[in-house]
Amino acid sequence: MAKKAGKKEKKFVRTTVSLPENVWKELRMESIKEKLPMGELIARKLKELKELKRRKSIISPED
Repeated sequence: MAKKAGKKEKKFVRTTVSLPENVWKELRMESIKEKLPMGELIARKLKELKELKRRKSIISPED
């Protein structure tokens, strides 16, 4: 089966992560609500956190 030209393939690694139960429940409910796999939700939240930290450092740089 040939791959379509120009389409970027996502790479995933399967892993196990231990989370506090309340964090797990909150992520699980959000992933169900948004119809996203929990791994994609966690990846998106990490990306948002990095962007927020980047913007914060632009606004008020640490000495």
